[in-house]
Amino acid sequence: MTIETAPGLLDDLPLSAFQVWAVLMAAATVVLDGLDNQMLGLAAPSLIKEWGVAKESLGVVFAFGFVGMAFGTLTSGWMGDRFGRRGALIFGVAVFGIATLATGFATDLTQVGVLRTLAGVGLGGIPGTASAMIAEFTPPKWRSVAVTFGVVCVSIGGILGGVAAALILPELGWRWLFYLGGGISVLFVAVLHFLMPESPRYLAGRPERGPELTAMLRRIGHPDPANVHLPTLDRPTPAFVPMRALVGPALLRDTLALAVAMFSGMFMIYLMFNWAPTLLFSEGFTLATASSGLTSFNIGGTIGAMCASLAIIRFGSRGTLVVMALAGTAACVFLALLPISGARNEGALLAGLGALGLSASAAQSAMFAVGAHAFPTAVRARGLGLMGASGRIGAVLSALMGALLIGHGNLGFFGTLAVLMFVNAIGFVAVRGHIPRLVRQTAIPI
Repeated sequence: MTIETAPGLLDDLPLSAFQVWAVLMAAATVVLDGLDNQMLGLAAPSLIKEWGVAKESLGVVFAFGFVGMAFGTLTSGWMGDRFGRRGALIFGVAVFGIATLATGFATDLTQVGVLRTLAGVGLGGIPGTASAMIAEFTPPKWRSVAVTFGVVCVSIGGILGGVAAALILPELGWRWLFYLGGGISVLFVAVLHFLMPESPRYLAGRPERGPELTAMLRRIGHPDPANVHLPTLDRPTPAFVPMRALVGPALLRDTLALAVAMFSGMFMIYLMFNWAPTLLFSEGFTLATASSGLTSFNIGGTIGAMCASLAIIRFGSRGTLVVMALAGTAACVFLALLPISGARNEGALLAGLGALGLSASAAQSAMFAVGAHAFPTAVRARGLGLMGASGRIGAVLSALMGALLIGHGNLGFFGTLAVLMFVNAIGFVAVRGHIPRLVRQTAIPI
């Protein structure tokens, strides 16, 4: 019996402790991804001061890191669909952990650029692959909440990074950010190797791994695990669905719409991660305040994303995400018009950054839940990976344009983001495969 014909593989079961554990393990990789992703942006003001590097040169380093992320996003999606979600996640954490640790020993900007490119290869695929893993471990009732929680862990990692930067930078310097972040990630690879399970939906499509699936479903509490997977190896393994299915008639609209939404959303996210501290520092705020501004943005994103996941259950994802993107547009307009030169209006600035996170950043986190719903199992990791790659292109452009936008102050910086958040809302409107409200929700397509 295949997964498609096995009634209620996980959908009719209560959420077990084993499933919660698997979700938390996948989410932890996203926390580390978010922590590492923001380190160079947090360290940027110190690097500019210590090494005397130009903002434009630092922007090129940011851009190379995002090129690595784009490559890593597509590679991880292919690995996740071909060889399993677990291996793709462990590989990603190992790569960015080693590269981040090594960045602390860099002696010039060229070395930083090379290492951040390598770190990007590992970082790129984590959110999409973790989203696929989490979606495939949870029943429909909890799926949007669980996937959104997993993705919002990027913001949780950012909160930790912002707090760490505020404490470490004034006392120990920028290198210790990379020593601690990279060292923790490398150690966590061993934890993942011994404790992270494979996705049950991935295993169900591979009859040669039937005993592993049976043991897992027994731990979850499935009443008849032996009859879920294909019972013999005489029947062929399901064919590997080619990448072109994502641009076929059934999925083209969602692929393009989600790519547009992800492009604009990640431009905003990574412009904030990498350039917001430098913008605030250049406007006269202290390093601690600059780090606190990014922390405020991430706290808003964390709270907003979890509220969004609950709203999606009640109202569906279309209206929820469109409203949040438009609210983000309004927050950007407020920040663009707020006088901050000379470190003025600090309280209003931090509130505005929190509101931007609460709305726009949270909408991007919830978008992964939409992708996990819209793309079927056979191409889910690659569909999410393609979304992520589009987002990395937006991130590359944000890196290259960041120094220019800072030159025009908060009006140019946040005014540009206001336009992009409106584009983001249009992308959400165009998506066809939105998550319906729970009363009409069925299992994500497999």
